[in-house]
Amino acid sequence: MVYILKSILEGEVQISGAKNAFFPAVGAGIALGAKKIVIRNVPKVRDIQVMLEIISKIGGEYSVRDDNEVSIYMEKITPERIDQETFSKIRGGVVIFGAVLSRIGRSYIPFPGGCKIGKRPIDQHIKAARELGFSVEESPEGVKAYGEIKNKKISFDIKTVTGTENAILMSLKSKNLIEIENHAKEPEVRELMKYLEKHGVRFLETEDKLFIDPRNVETPEEVEFELIPDRIEAGTFLIGTAATGGNTKIKNVNPEHLKIVIEKLQEAGARIKIGKDEIEIEGEKEYDPLYVIADSYPDFPTDLQPQLTVMLLKSKGKSVIEERVFPERTNHVYELRKMGADIEISGNKIIIYPSRLKGGTFVEAKDLRSTASLVIAGLIADGEPTLIKNFEIIERGYERFLEKIRKLGANIQRDSFFISQLTM
Repeated sequence: MVYILKSILEGEVQISGAKNAFFPAVGAGIALGAKKIVIRNVPKVRDIQVMLEIISKIGGEYSVRDDNEVSIYMEKITPERIDQETFSKIRGGVVIFGAVLSRIGRSYIPFPGGCKIGKRPIDQHIKAARELGFSVEESPEGVKAYGEIKNKKISFDIKTVTGTENAILMSLKSKNLIEIENHAKEPEVRELMKYLEKHGVRFLETEDKLFIDPRNVETPEEVEFELIPDRIEAGTFLIGTAATGGNTKIKNVNPEHLKIVIEKLQEAGARIKIGKDEIEIEGEKEYDPLYVIADSYPDFPTDLQPQLTVMLLKSKGKSVIEERVFPERTNHVYELRKMGADIEISGNKIIIYPSRLKGGTFVEAKDLRSTASLVIAGLIADGEPTLIKNFEIIERGYERFLEKIRKLGANIQRDSFFISQLTM
């Protein structure tokens, strides 16, 4: 639990590597048949640690260096050893399904976990395996797949990032060109493709189709990756700065990955300067209202929807966010209402009216991105401190979050004595 007082974010912040790029990097190394996988710029967050535990369960070993480098050693793989308790802690571990299937011709995963923001099914992963010709067996505990690739086409019903990553990985042993229809185009998917190209895989992309030619794929003994900067962490600090009316330079970031976020913040009235690998933002006291569609890349990221909801409370009129990825991603809305936010939910739309948040409120974090949004809410709330229960959820996906945001001037503390006195 933490308490937060109204603060303005100002200064510089260094962005960590993307945790959501770590999972497909591991998957690529496994699928390629590498015995050693070296990954650099790895953030020290809980989801990464859970993934490493999963690697241990299936027969791998790992070492972690202080400079954010992780080495993974894979010899014999036994996917059946993955337990439900460990696997259910994260969603990204689902890439093990396609990676191991590609490497040894069989795979098993329990049903995955992650944040509770709707159903988040893995039906598209199962569909991909079946459409390629693998035999798939489902049980209440998980999914088993085995066999060989017999077909040449996968057609997704919806755009899915981890589903696309899995489809690419399970296609690597094909002797034919593979077609994926309705694929995801997120930067993390692009990085996976770029890396596999270094090892002989060829890709051809159209607007709605991805063609994979793995016929010349290599089987390296060792592979090395460097993770891209975390665009969601960068976006969180951009929006947090805008909400507090501060002035922050975001360093070690790829501005191209945040193009729509930058455009929407500028449309609202924030002043932004863009460099090669940095973004400087100067916030305002209030903003023009926005209509934002949260959808698959290159649209506005659903993982920044809760944070933007808070910022738009400072707009001059009604704003609307249409959530097309996870329509049930509204955990933050109910907590913000406790602080005085005037927000309505209509189907998959969040309707936001200008509101002044009041401090002295006890709110509960329920998923990773809603936790970040509640921190921003605490930074703009008037009066007494805002208390956030379950704040530790933030450690699942933000490296050294308290250290970074305090350096920017946030008055945020973990203080059990203060909190116990305030909540008696």
